Amino acid sequence: MKRILTVLLFLAWWAGVPVRAQGTPQTGATNAPAGTNAPAAKDTSTVKMINAADRDFKPRDIFRFSVKEDPSPSQASLEAVVTDAGEVHFAVSGQYSEYVTVDVRGKKLADIRAEVKRLMDEKYYQNATITLDLASINVNAAIAGATGVAKARVFGELSGTIPLVEGEENWLSDAIISLGRNEMANLKKVKLQRKDPVTGANKTVEVNVDKILKTNARNLDIKLQDGDRIEVPAKTILF
Repeated sequence: MKRILTVLLFLAWWAGVPVRAQGTPQTGATNAPAGTNAPAAKDTSTVKMINAADRDFKPRDIFRFSVKEDPSPSQASLEAVVTDAGEVHFAVSGQYSEYVTVDVRGKKLADIRAEVKRLMDEKYYQNATITLDLASINVNAAIAGATGVAKARVFGELSGTIPLVEGEENWLSDAIISLGRNEMANLKKVKLQRKDPVTGANKTVEVNVDKILKTNARNLDIKLQDGDRIEVPAKTILF
C-alpha cells in the first residue's frame, strides 16, 4: 500500500499537481466585518525572523487565533488583519458573525492575547482559552522599510538618514559607523531622542558611542526605532 501511495504522489508531483503533506493543517478563512483591510501577501519566512512578542504591529499584519471552546464544528484556526486604523476584529466563532475589536497600537502580543480573552469572556464565553500568534507580516511594509519608510535621523556634526530594515537589528553604534568619520564629532555624548508611541512623551538618553566602539561595550548600545533622532554634538575645544 505504501509503495502505491509513493508512486501516486510521485506522479502527482511530476504532473504539477499540488500535494498537501500529511498532517499539514489548513488555515481558516479570515472572518472579519465588512470594510476590514484585505491582507497583504504572506511571508512566513520573514515572520520567523521577527520577534513577534515585541513587534510594533502594522496595518495588514495578520494574526492566527482560535478559541478552544468555539462551538464551530470545524475548529479551524481563524485569521484577523490589522486595519489601517490599527484595529483588529477577532471573530467570536467560526460559525457566527460576531467579533470583538482590539486596538493593537503600542500593545505587545501578550497584551493583545489577554485583551481578546477579556472581551470574549465579557460577553460570549465563561472562561475562553485563547491561542493567538502572529501569522504573517505586511510584506509591502517590510520592503518599504528597507527603502527608508522606517528610519532614524542623525544631525549635528554627523548627519544622515538611517533606514531601519524590518527583521534586522539596527543599532545606534552601527548607524554612527555608517556615516563615516568626523574628527570634530563628540561620540562620547551622543544624544538619542525618542517619542513614546503610546504616551507621546519625549525622552532623551545620552550614550557614549565612543566607548561602545573602542571597548566593544555592547551593553551600552541601543536598538534604534522608527522616528528616533540622534544628535552628535561637536567636541569642545579649549584654547
